[in-house]
Amino acid sequence: MFNGFNKAATQFLSGIRANNNKAWFEERKGIYKSEVYEPLCALADELLAPYSHIPDMMCKASRIYKDPFLSPEIHYRDTMWIYVRHEAYWWNKTPTFFFELSPEGAVYGFRLQKPDASVLELFRSRISDKGDRFFELIGDIESDPRFEITCERYKRPKAGAQPFNERWFDIRSISVHTRLTDGRTLYSKKLKDRILEAFDRLFELEEYFQQLIIEDGINKAKKEISYADPMDTPMVKAPDVEFMW
Repeated sequence: MFNGFNKAATQFLSGIRANNNKAWFEERKGIYKSEVYEPLCALADELLAPYSHIPDMMCKASRIYKDPFLSPEIHYRDTMWIYVRHEAYWWNKTPTFFFELSPEGAVYGFRLQKPDASVLELFRSRISDKGDRFFELIGDIESDPRFEITCERYKRPKAGAQPFNERWFDIRSISVHTRLTDGRTLYSKKLKDRILEAFDRLFELEEYFQQLIIEDGINKAKKEISYADPMDTPMVKAPDVEFMW
């Protein structure tokens, strides 16, 4: 059961940021386990629970040990995270609910970090229609003061944008999140409820992008099948020269 984090958790993360070495960590490994990792895992279980009826929904809690993609001088993370999402081979290409705990506090919400270009192409085709559901969903979220929306954009704007969709037409990623620095909530059992309220609020947006991922996968599978069709395979051309036997 998640009973909340306490100040020792963020103090530990602040400490590992300033002292990113094995000696410092090993002396405080017990603090890491009891104040950071165990509460994080308990929170992960409770964040997944409302979605347990969805067959392919899963969650993952980070460990503090070095990520192979981090710089060699960084041995430990100073930000811990939870992801709740549909199962996928590439997690960063999938719509994801997330919670991150750092020395500065917490951030939680929804993000689509690095989708395939074909997914974004499909997204642009959808929002070329003024009546697409995305506009209703994002407009509803923008009216909610709890959320901040940030996007990464292509360096070169995509052709075909219209005044009604140009804000979203050239995005490469999207994040809708809440930042929490208030210790009264951060160090309270109520944190779980706040996060779940946000996930519930953003569920339809997450599922909108998940459906794009599914449709893109179906489109790719159809192309692979068509390429494998013997009728689509060109006949081997006969040689232009006669062979000597």
